[in-house]
Amino acid sequence: MSDLTIILLLKNRKEFNDRFINYFLENKSNYNLIISDGSKKKIQPDILKKIKNNKSIKYIKFKEDKSYNIFYKKIFKTLKLVESKYVLFAANDDFLIFDTIKICLKFLKKNESYIGAGGRMIGFEMLTKNKKDYKIKNPYCLYSNIKLDQKNKIERFNYFLKNFCDLPKNSIIKKSILLENYKLASNNFDNHIEIMDHFSALYNVLSGRIKIFKKALIFHQDHLKSEGNIRWNTIKPFFTSKNFLDYLIRFDNLLSNKIRLKKFEIIKRYYENILSSQLDILTFPKEPSIIQIKNLLLKKVFKKNKLYEKEKSKKSNFNYLDKEIKSINQFILKNNS
Repeated sequence: MSDLTIILLLKNRKEFNDRFINYFLENKSNYNLIISDGSKKKIQPDILKKIKNNKSIKYIKFKEDKSYNIFYKKIFKTLKLVESKYVLFAANDDFLIFDTIKICLKFLKKNESYIGAGGRMIGFEMLTKNKKDYKIKNPYCLYSNIKLDQKNKIERFNYFLKNFCDLPKNSIIKKSILLENYKLASNNFDNHIEIMDHFSALYNVLSGRIKIFKKALIFHQDHLKSEGNIRWNTIKPFFTSKNFLDYLIRFDNLLSNKIRLKKFEIIKRYYENILSSQLDILTFPKEPSIIQIKNLLLKKVFKKNKLYEKEKSKKSNFNYLDKEIKSINQFILKNNS
């Protein structure tokens, strides 16, 4: 039995499904793949036919993800079906780097005290001169030089709050940790995706050390339908909820079980490092101007752009991506010819 299950979390964007499945099949990995589908309609019939006789792939059609709470409960239900020791979440607009997956699993087998391992997330655009000439354009490192393997739990917690990102949720993590994580998140924060996501990331970090290699693990495509491009407008309902304080107290209580800090110290540090930077959205007038919206969005993506410009200015930094980019481009060319 494989040590790893990749969970593909689907919600529409069917134009990426075939690419992801073909890429997974072409790499001939011995990992399990569970397609956890919360789309309105089933995955395309030709893809179902393609995976039908593959024993390592399991397709599950859940009810539609009409809310973020349904989405999180779908994740928890999917995790309960996993038989492997480790799990890696994926989106259908991702390219997973299987050589790095092997490195992570090899490390975890030798280091049982670690709860997970991961690598760099590489954002990219897709150059499309014509339908048969797709290729990766403008790669950049989403989160550069992040460390999540500090031995001291409080040190690791403080460091992560100051360098908050999605890496703990986009790494290979023990299934047992994720099961408890998503059970708590889906049962305690209703439909508020921001605090659920923040809780999930922090829960992983507080559960144990995560080794992050300086190798690409995930290539993530930027496009208009990307979750990151629509997520920012979900923040306001959380702050204006009548249960806002209850959520924060619950957040503090649940995470306090993982770390020795005095009561409400977690909320305090969480607010100082994360929530305070998001409160600007509440200062908007009822009809914000285009300039105000632009300024908010610029502030929201400032860190990402700063990292991108830093990486872009040092072209030598991308030498380590040459092999992966070449491999993905060859796959894209082959599948579009």
